[in-house]
Amino acid sequence: MRALFFLLVLANLLFYAWHAGYIGPDPVATGESGRLTQEIAPEKIRLVSADQARALTSKTPKPLACLEWGAFPAQDFERAQVLLAAMSPSPRYSARKTDETAGWWVFLPPQANKPAADKKGTELKQLGISDFFVINEDGPNKLAISLGVFKTEEAARNYLETLARRGVKNGRAAERETRVARTILQFREVDDALRARLTDFRKEFSSQDFKDCAAEDRKSDERKG
Repeated sequence: MRALFFLLVLANLLFYAWHAGYIGPDPVATGESGRLTQEIAPEKIRLVSADQARALTSKTPKPLACLEWGAFPAQDFERAQVLLAAMSPSPRYSARKTDETAGWWVFLPPQANKPAADKKGTELKQLGISDFFVINEDGPNKLAISLGVFKTEEAARNYLETLARRGVKNGRAAERETRVARTILQFREVDDALRARLTDFRKEFSSQDFKDCAAEDRKSDERKG
């Protein structure tokens, strides 16, 4: 009996020492609060102001843009379609036909004959210029080579200077009112990546530029969104 008594006393002392944390793991530290203490790294905690907190929680994705590119003459429109189809992924766009009144044109004077006009056309292509056509209608401008039509004199002369820098000689700018069929390309949901890729194509079409879609088109996109 005496041995059993001492064993019970010893067991009680050991239980008390374990519960008090003198031996074995701390029972409190192994609970939820213990896990939180181990998980939290005080040196990584950063206090922010109320304004900073609102800024962090109020960030929204940058709205997508709607852009129009052109207007393209028929030949440039076909070339633009080829370039866009070669992109990966190919962007979605719509095409809108329009007529413009051009008051000025850039051209090469009438050539001596058809072979001379064809030869001049080959030279232009070798200079990287493909937006031109030979005038075959009877009249004072027969066998002249049209290099582009423009709304204003300033635009025509700027393009003439561009052609001169590319090696085109004997180019001229003059008044010539005519109606020209053109195509405008419209791109919706344009992000920064697509804008950058489209901007690269501007090197191929020096006379074309981007602009924001008309107000009614932007409102239409907002309603769809």
